[in-house]
Formats: sequence, C-alpha cells, structure tokens
Amino acid sequence: MRLRHLLGASLLCYAGMAGARDVHGVDGYYNWTAAQMQANALMDFGPEGKQWAQWYPSFKFEGDYLRFIPGVHQKEFKPENGGFLLRGRLDWKEKVKGEGFMTITPEHPVFVAKLSIPRQSQTKKANESNYWIEFFWHNPYTGAQDVDMENEQGGGIWGFKKALDVVKGHAPWAKDALGRDSIFLYNRDRNDSTLSVRVNTGDNDLTAQKNDTVWYMKRLPVTEDQEKCEIIVAVNFASIRDSSSMALASRRLIDRVPIKISHFSVGFITRGDTMYAETDEKGDTIVKRAKTPEEMPYMNVKWLKTFPSMDAAVKSLTAEENWGDGPVSNPQKDILNTALYEAEKVIKGFQNYMGDADEAYAALKEVHAKADGVYNKADATTEEYLSAIEEVNAAVAEFYSYVNPAEDLIYNYIRTADNGTSLYVSTSEVTKDTYTGYPLALGANESATPLTFVPVGESNGQLAYNLKGKDGVVVQCTDGTLLMVKGTDDAATFTFADRDGYGSFDMKCGSFYYYKSGYELKPVKEFPEFSSEDYDSMIPYCFLIEDALGSYNPTDDEKTGLFEAWEFNGEAEDDPSTKGTINGAELVMGEHGQTFMLDGWRMQRWRMWSRVNKDTYKDAEGEDLQCLKLTAADTYDSFDGTSLGNVTTYPTSPSMRREGGVFTNFYDRDPEGGVRDESCMISLNPGVRRYIAMKCKGTNPEITVDKFNFLQQVNGLNSEFALSLSDAEMKGDVYYWDLLRYIGVGKTNYVGQFMSTAGFQQDDALYIDWIRTYETVDDIPSESFATGVRDVQADGGDLKVFVTGRTINVFTSESGAIYTVDGTCVSEFEGTVHETVRPGIYIVRADGMVKKVLVK
Repeated sequence: MRLRHLLGASLLCYAGMAGARDVHGVDGYYNWTAAQMQANALMDFGPEGKQWAQWYPSFKFEGDYLRFIPGVHQKEFKPENGGFLLRGRLDWKEKVKGEGFMTITPEHPVFVAKLSIPRQSQTKKANESNYWIEFFWHNPYTGAQDVDMENEQGGGIWGFKKALDVVKGHAPWAKDALGRDSIFLYNRDRNDSTLSVRVNTGDNDLTAQKNDTVWYMKRLPVTEDQEKCEIIVAVNFASIRDSSSMALASRRLIDRVPIKISHFSVGFITRGDTMYAETDEKGDTIVKRAKTPEEMPYMNVKWLKTFPSMDAAVKSLTAEENWGDGPVSNPQKDILNTALYEAEKVIKGFQNYMGDADEAYAALKEVHAKADGVYNKADATTEEYLSAIEEVNAAVAEFYSYVNPAEDLIYNYIRTADNGTSLYVSTSEVTKDTYTGYPLALGANESATPLTFVPVGESNGQLAYNLKGKDGVVVQCTDGTLLMVKGTDDAATFTFADRDGYGSFDMKCGSFYYYKSGYELKPVKEFPEFSSEDYDSMIPYCFLIEDALGSYNPTDDEKTGLFEAWEFNGEAEDDPSTKGTINGAELVMGEHGQTFMLDGWRMQRWRMWSRVNKDTYKDAEGEDLQCLKLTAADTYDSFDGTSLGNVTTYPTSPSMRREGGVFTNFYDRDPEGGVRDESCMISLNPGVRRYIAMKCKGTNPEITVDKFNFLQQVNGLNSEFALSLSDAEMKGDVYYWDLLRYIGVGKTNYVGQFMSTAGFQQDDALYIDWIRTYETVDDIPSESFATGVRDVQADGGDLKVFVTGRTINVFTSESGAIYTVDGTCVSEFEGTVHETVRPGIYIVRADGMVKKVLVK
C-alpha cells in the first residue's frame, strides 16, 4: 500500500490562499512592479547606444522605479543639438524559450505601462528626444518565434507598424502650466499634447469590432514631486482582428488563442554630454569631469500591468487609485503572493509522491504555512516579506532538486508510465506553423526513438532540457504538436519532474504538459490535480525515462570519419585572407606576414586585431611543446584595408576561425551568402567519441575562451553549439567537455568552427597545444604547461595563487583558507590545493598573507 501525502486543512480550502487571489503571471494577470522585475524579470539591452563601453546603456532600480539610461549611439558631438546622440533599447524577455514574457488572455487583454518623460535631457531639438514601445510575439498564425508583432495587415494591431511612438517630441526648454517639460504624445489627430486615443469608428475590418479602442495614452496631471512617472500607455490586445479562417464569431484573436508576447521593449533617444562642467562669472571653466550615471539623461519605468478592460484601465487613472497603482501596499507582498502560488502548485501536484524528497516536501509545507502567515499579517515589514520569499523559493528549489531526472540519464527512451508505448519520430513529413519536420507520436516500445537530453538551464531547482535526435531537434508548434526538425535553433525547452518517487515523470514543454490518450500523445494546459486516493488516474500523464546509451549500436558510417585531433605540429601556412588578387592586381593586406594559418585555423576578420601564429611553450617537465599561439596586435587595419592603423583597446578579445567557401574578395569576413563548403568540415558523434578536450594556457589568468562554436548548415539553415572554458572540467591544463551535454547521438557534420576569447592585455597570448576527442573520461590525459611568472599573483612570500577556469590554484607550504567576500569559508587547506568554485570574488589567506582573485 502506498503512503501518500495528505494536504493540511489550509491547503484544502482556497480561502485566503494564493489560489483565490490574482497572482502575477497566472491567467494573464501581470503586475511587473520594479520589485517584481528585480526579483523575476530577464532584462537585456538591444545593440543601440554601444559606441563606448564606459557609456553603454544601463539600468538600476531606485525604490518603486527602474531608471533607464541610454548609451552613446554616435561619436559625433554636436553642441548645437545638445551633445552626443544617446540611444538605448531595454528588453524584457521570456525566461524559457517559447513560454513568453507575458501571455495575454481574454481575462486581462489590456497591457498598460507607466513611464516617465525623458529626464535631464540636454536636447535642443524636440524631435531628438523621444521614446517608443515595441512588442515581439510568438506568431499565432505562423508559429514563428520571437518576431515583430504584425500590424493589421498581418493579423495584428491596427495602427502599429513595428512600434508605437509614445513621446514623439520633448522640449525641456519649454514648460507647461505645471512647470513640467513640454512633450508631444504621438497623436494622429494632432489636437492634444497630453492625450492620444485611437478608436476604430469606421465600417472596416481593421479591428475585431467597430468602436474598439486600440490604444490610450495620457499624460497624468501630476508634477514630478507627486509622481515620477506620468505617462500611461494602454494597448488593447482584444482589438486584434483574427485574420485566420478559424476565427470565432467575436473575430477577436485573443478569444481563439492566448497571445504570447516573447519580449517587450522600450526604445529611447535623446541628447546629452558625458562631461560635467562649471564656469565662473567670466565664463571660464573651473570644474570639468566625467558625469556619473546618475547625471546622465534617463527615463523611469514604474510598472507594466494587465487590466481586464480598457475601461478598467482608464478608470484607475485617478488620485484615489494612485494614478493606476491601486491601493498602497508593500511591493514585496505581491512577490510573496507569486512564491506562495508556485509552492501550492508543488504541494498539491505531488500528493502521490513518496521517495527521497519526502522530507523536502514536509519542509515545504511548513515553510508555506509560515509564509502565508506573513502574507496575511497586516503590519508585516519588508524584511519579513523578503525573508518569507527567500525561504519559500529555497524550499521549492530544494524539493525540485530531488525530482529531476538522474544526471546520468543523457541519451534516453521516453516511455509512457504504463510501459505500454514509447515516444517515436514518425516517418511522414508534415509542415506546421513555420516548421517542416516529423511528428513525435506514441508507438510500440520496439520502435522508440532515442533522444539526447541537452541541459539548457535551471529554474527553481528544476532542470530544463532540449531534446535532440540524430535527425534534428524537437520543436513545439503553437497547438502543442512536437516535431523533429533539421537545421533550426528553435529547440523547445522541456522539464521533467518525478510525480510519484518511482520514476513516473511529468513532461512539460512551453505552456503544455503531455499525456497519453488511447494511443495518442496529447497536450494539456495544466497538469491535473490528483488526490492521494487517485494515483491510477495520474498514470496517463506520466512517462518513464529509460537509458538508451548502453544499447546504442552505431553503424559503420557513424563510427568512421569522426574528428580526432588538431595537434598543431605542422608548419604554419600563409593565411589566404591576407593576400590575393583584386581586378587582376595583387593586393597584400597589412596583416600579411603577421598572422598565419595552422591546421586550418586563422584570424577572424570580424576582429582584425587577431593574430594566429605557431610557437613553443614549455610543459611542466621543461620540454618544448608545439602550439598554436593566439595574440592581439596593438594596431590593425580594417578587414578591407580602407582604414589603417586602428589602435587596439585593452582588454581585448582576439578570435579565430576554420571555414571555407566562395569569397567574393579574398579578404571578405564571410563567404558569399554565408554558405560554407566542406573544406573545413569535421564530423562529431558523442555516441562514439563522447568528449572533446583542449590543452591551453593564457599568459595571464584573466584570459579565457568564452565561445568555441561549431556551425552546422542544413538546407541553407544555420545551427550551432558553443563550448566555454567556464563550463569545462579540468585535468591540469586540459579542459574537457561532455559533448552529450550539447549535441545528440549520431554523426553530425560541422562546416565551420570558431573560437573567441576575452581578457587579453597588451603582449598577452593564448597557447593551445592540442584539441582532441576521446571516448571516455579516463582516456583524457592530465597534462600541464610550465608555470610562467605572469601566471602567479602573489603578495610575496610563500603564497602563490592563480585561477584557471573555475579552479583557484593555491601554492604554499602553509595552512590557510579560501573565503567569499562576505566572509564565508569555502575551503580550508594544508599546503597546495586546487579548489573548484562558483564564479565570484574570493579571498585567499595563508601564513599572514592575503590574495584576492576573480573567478569568471
């Protein structure tokens, strides 16, 4: 008889629980306050405003607000216009590919943002200080992921092109009646600078229904002292007219399918100086210095929300409703609400579990009850909320860490929990959404298709995977259909959680769970709740994960012609991209004779300061090793020789490549059309040669390989995987990777290989002795280079410390310890030690000496 988990009375009753409240991120309700963004949002910048690293775009949280500071976009300084042109694009992105940053539903179809006008702008032209918003979606018509949201011609929002202008012009020299900078909202009627409303009053098919309001923008009647964000932008997704033949009677797209916003962006342009100056009464400069980030132009973001209707959003814009904020409350309470909801899903969803996670399950219930008390406490403090949030999230992560698939389950069959059928890839090709591939279905166990589980991340302790087969990767269509597709980077993200403690896993991908219905594989939006007396009903929703690596029997073709090694022992050759013929005349580039080609590796012409040579470096026994040597030149010409003598800025990042193809000009950075031929092609099959290793050493410990890419081209489509030293295991100076963590079993051809680095200072070098593949970990040798003077960072005496990858190497005859910067002891040692740690800053102490090191 199974001893299953029972729910306490508080969880059997929804009253007062998160299930009875609006929960951020559930059923289309969102309340992205600054606190919620700081806790849970994935945010990044676009390519704009990145001319100078010290003046890149940035953001910071200040109380209830996010401050967004644009970067220098053009190097030309125009005092007559107000200084440098500053620009930035701030993106709020989905955390898990395919799930969306926000999923807009019929219950909450109106997206609303509360923003400020540009602040501290020095613009002297109104049209050079403005901002706009953009939406990117998972197109529900085509299945294309993370693409520009369409205008009405593509079944999207009426009046949108690619973006919606908000503040169209800003004049800081002109003030309105409240003493504020004058602005102009984007307004088709041009009759009101503080209000912009678009309503479809015509008899046309531009919106779902006549008189639909598409957007509403308003400048609130408040001063900056009263409210730092006075611009409201509301967009009605219910107004989108469904252009599909499957449209419902309402003609509203949102009534047929939820709308997944893959990411939302705010784009911002203004002008300003990067220098602060003070002058005396004569106009002479008496103080001049670089501005701090706080002194640069910026704009604020207070929140991003969804509302049940445009009417509800507009009616919230009163002083009594705090101009859309709603009742005053601690923003951390809303974050605790979300944490409680996620904990309740775990507690209710794993009632049938009995196994190693039992103690973690019991602890989670206790933590949940305690945190719910904090939520319902009228005078709870910020510290109490934060403590409760941290404890709940930690308890959820602790539980999930027990119910992930075992780490050695890498290449697997997926069978239904009744062990009667298995997942297989059908032989009938179909086209669905934008994908052409082969559906995954259920069939006899003997026909099961083995899949490689490639780890791609972790959330709250739950591991996420891409599933790859020898013929492609598994993608997900908008209706939940799973396809095996070649030559795409749109791999779907899966999670698996053991629901009973005996290895019966749920299978979740994007917004869907999967279950067995007869002999069909079907998607469902939520994993159903099953009581502890209803175990048998849960079985169709569960799957077994069975190791397939032990039974893999490669064909002769899958075993032959596989890449084995680049040893770099041959002679260096001229790099053909540095000398050639143009219009019948020989042209010699400035880098000719400075950089060469070794085993096909040569400089990357996108980073023209890169130099590839052959040189020697001594091993630990003092013997010379023949190595590829990658360096950076102090000056360099542009790739086509039109700009000469450019000066390298340190630290820098030289890189190199192996690729062939048709080059229109011998010096071009890419082959024609981006198509690589087979001249540099290698074949990998981790089912045969599972590990790839590289013996390398930089002349300073900050040097690293941030990307070692392998490019595949199938039917004109590119896909790749990338290795990084920070993710490698080590044996001495040999870094190695398990290829099954990146690619599927089976022979795959890669037509190009690329390597980029970071951390080079002047006169630095990266030495690579060899790059090889191996069948087992035991086959990988432990080898080391000699320790050079620049490798050791010490304050003198007997303590020598340097970092390789994520390993802190301490050479001393004394006892000591390694600490984090907050004083936590990571490791104590007696004499020499090699300690692998997480990225961060560490303090090494021994025999009265101290050394600080950075681990990337």
